[in-house]
Amino acid sequence: MTKNIRILDIAKKAGVSIGTVDRVLHQRGEVSLDTKTKILQIIDEFNYKPNILASSLASKKIITLASLIPRSSGKDSFWTKPQEGIAKAVAQLTPYGIRLQEFHFRLEDPESFLKESIKLLAIKPDCVLLAPWGKRESLEFTTILDQKSIPYVFIDSNLKDSNPISFIVQDSVQSGYVAAKLVDYGISPNSNIIMIHITKDLQNANHLLLREEGFLTYFETVAQKSHRIIKMEVSADELETAKSLNTSISKIDSIDAVFVTNSKVHLVTRLFNNMPDRPKIIGYDLIPKNIELLKQGKIDFLLNQNPEKQGFEAVNLLFDQLVRKEIVKKANYTSIDIITAENLSYNSSL
Repeated sequence: MTKNIRILDIAKKAGVSIGTVDRVLHQRGEVSLDTKTKILQIIDEFNYKPNILASSLASKKIITLASLIPRSSGKDSFWTKPQEGIAKAVAQLTPYGIRLQEFHFRLEDPESFLKESIKLLAIKPDCVLLAPWGKRESLEFTTILDQKSIPYVFIDSNLKDSNPISFIVQDSVQSGYVAAKLVDYGISPNSNIIMIHITKDLQNANHLLLREEGFLTYFETVAQKSHRIIKMEVSADELETAKSLNTSISKIDSIDAVFVTNSKVHLVTRLFNNMPDRPKIIGYDLIPKNIELLKQGKIDFLLNQNPEKQGFEAVNLLFDQLVRKEIVKKANYTSIDIITAENLSYNSSL
């Protein structure tokens, strides 16, 4: 009985109907406290685990998962990887009635986030997977999700003033701190360090600001060297980025290290090709352009966020909460992997 206990067996042992056991298992309907306690004791005694696949197939209920993440612009886009992770998880959970509806917004256009979020709400999803890229727009959207009691999970970044059931991200402050430590190795005191944000609206890109916080915290509290840290903020447009940075960099006598706070690090490496002493360059993410430059020795370190894992795990967190009826862990952090040309081929996320 301990191996194959069924709802029927629990009902017989408790002296109640199958419907009463079902109401206790799924926390719906009214059951007296004494009866509920008795049923739960039997469930605990025999370590009963419901056959989720069987019940899902029997109910034939479709659970609509809506994802709202930035549009991938091709193989060199960071957002290709989380999308692959989401698709992989959904494919495994299809027998359980999980169906995916994808919505994508353009990073450079906050208005597109609004338009896509309206489309998403119109399909009345059971749950939402969200990359809260723009803080203002994301908070407005999650407020509506809260009002409608639609559970949601974050990937890539977290928002303090929201109520996701869970989030899976890299610790942005800690990764900025790690980047600073890598920068500090092997450079002389009084070095010039450039920190570059490549984004359209920095104040709305919460995770980039957190990386900056971690980066500066290291030099303010740990490093006892009087480096000069020069902060630059440029548009994500490739031509404008090169032109703006070239103008700014030409005004600096020497540059010892460069930290780019996102996956756009490949846009800046060529600016230092003709320098007699190439600076140390650190950025994020294993996208093809960055990988190639890492192999060529033009990027020294890449911090990997495991974006495919974020997408995969986020879907499973929603599944565990909605279908398995489990209380999921709210804060989930991926590792901060330091990738070099030497260990690149051994990285499991490639």
